[in-house]
Amino acid sequence: MKPFTEQWHFDLLTLLLVSGIIYLYWLITGFRSFKNYICFLLVLVLFVIAEFSPLQSLGMRYFSVHMISHVVILLICGPLLMTALRVKDSSPLNGKLYKLSFFFCRHSWLAWLSGVGIMWFWHIPFIFDGSMNTMDGSYNLIPVLQAASMLLAGMLFSWPIFGPFKSAHLPPLSGIVYLFTACISCSLLGLLITFAPLNTWHFYAAMDMPLNNPWNISLQQDQQAAGLIMWVPCCFIYLSGCLYLLYRWFTASEQRIQVPFKLNTPLIHHD
Repeated sequence: MKPFTEQWHFDLLTLLLVSGIIYLYWLITGFRSFKNYICFLLVLVLFVIAEFSPLQSLGMRYFSVHMISHVVILLICGPLLMTALRVKDSSPLNGKLYKLSFFFCRHSWLAWLSGVGIMWFWHIPFIFDGSMNTMDGSYNLIPVLQAASMLLAGMLFSWPIFGPFKSAHLPPLSGIVYLFTACISCSLLGLLITFAPLNTWHFYAAMDMPLNNPWNISLQQDQQAAGLIMWVPCCFIYLSGCLYLLYRWFTASEQRIQVPFKLNTPLIHHD
């Protein structure tokens, strides 16, 4: 068995997915902004770590590690990629993205459902077990579809908050409600995973943990850790976004209040 640090796995379909992401990003932005370019590189690094690094191999043995990969792709890579998306003026996609941004601003519930729904969908027990049983195949579409759908859902979810056009962002208070309700949904899924019976997700329940378990983690501890990862760090990300929007709202309120004015008429004293 290879040492943990050498368990990197590269499959053709996921590499094609990464290449497609780079090409589409270049097509839309042209790599014009250095700041956004660095942000995009960070997305690529995190995505490669989640999909190709030893985390992928550990995720086949530990539910908690697999959950970390999901959180990284959906709640970190997706919003970062949307933040890095600044459309170049000459792009033929400029007008379409502008219309799409206002569509998601007006119908933010669709973006909300995409982000929250995809996370719930891939953790439905029989769907989760089916996708995990195909992870070893280098030419299997299901793992690639899972990674692509989570990245896309993360982008769509963050579009009304961090989209490329500030005029199409949700108002701060609406954005706080948007993120807080997503936090509640994530907490419910985390609670469900934490306290569900051990045989709910058969892929991990069928494993003989003592054979490949150098840290002596039990199945129950591993499942509880997975639920807590879904529960606590995810909500921390959502609540951090709420604090950012609250800061924007207070800042905008102060700017509206502090408007200079002049008294054009003298004060009249009445006896």
